[in-house]
Amino acid sequence: MPMTSTTPAGAPGGRRLFVSYARPDSEAVLRLVEVLRALRHAPWVDRELESEGGKPWWDRILAEIEGCDAIVVVLSPQLFDSLPAQREREYAAELGKPPLPVMVEAVTPDILPRELSSRQFVDFTQADPLAGAKLATAVTGLPYAPPLPDPMPKRPDVPSSYLGDLRDRVRSTAQSLDEQIWLITELRRRLDLERERQAVVTLLRELQRRPDLCHAAWQILDPLLRDVSGEPSEVPSPGPGPQEAPATPSAPASPRPEPTTPESDSPPAGWYPDPSGRHQLRWFWNGCWTRQASDDGKVIDDPNF
Repeated sequence: MPMTSTTPAGAPGGRRLFVSYARPDSEAVLRLVEVLRALRHAPWVDRELESEGGKPWWDRILAEIEGCDAIVVVLSPQLFDSLPAQREREYAAELGKPPLPVMVEAVTPDILPRELSSRQFVDFTQADPLAGAKLATAVTGLPYAPPLPDPMPKRPDVPSSYLGDLRDRVRSTAQSLDEQIWLITELRRRLDLERERQAVVTLLRELQRRPDLCHAAWQILDPLLRDVSGEPSEVPSPGPGPQEAPATPSAPASPRPEPTTPESDSPPAGWYPDPSGRHQLRWFWNGCWTRQASDDGKVIDDPNF
């Protein structure tokens, strides 16, 4: 069940702590929160970090940062992919909230943000009694946060997920060939992030279903999706180049072929009415529409098909 509220106040001397983390570290964060509660502190953690909670969700987070005594920064490699966590740290620093780095997964100190690299962090990768004792000492030794500044700094805007931005671009009303290839490239880079892999595959398939998907983009996307699904790549070879295109007939060689699958019989190569409607004829070869088109007997290279 999501935890979206502050725990009851601890015993006198206990600290009100805001816990900043990346969602993939949820299980480790729950163990950390349990220990902090056992130490009579009052940690606040939002289990829906990086969700699409919108402005009310983000306002609640900022209010908790403003009211906390310190911010516990949960260190892991995943933390540095989280835009919400970055903005939380930056806002807490503007308010003068002392940070306490707690490592739940090994990270290289050299990649830590400047405000954390010079601070002693608690190694909580084992979550054993010794780690609990070190955590207790570290929290007790934190300085108290100063009063909130007056005037208050501007609150940071609601962070948008980078994957959410890509989703919006996949669903945009119009795309050029360059935009489609850029989207495929960006989504392919994120296939290596295990926590995003399924969502990325869904977006790639959604892009593949666009009626305006350019042929050049399809030639990149189709083998990528076949590779992801473990299927053998059976991408047709490219059509003939402009200098190789056969002479354009005065009329189509036969009725327009239907798109084929590798398992179906492919119509013979030839000129057919352009299915995109942009030109009179288009060369069909090896089971695939090519970029060679024709208007009034003149062969045209159509790279955006």
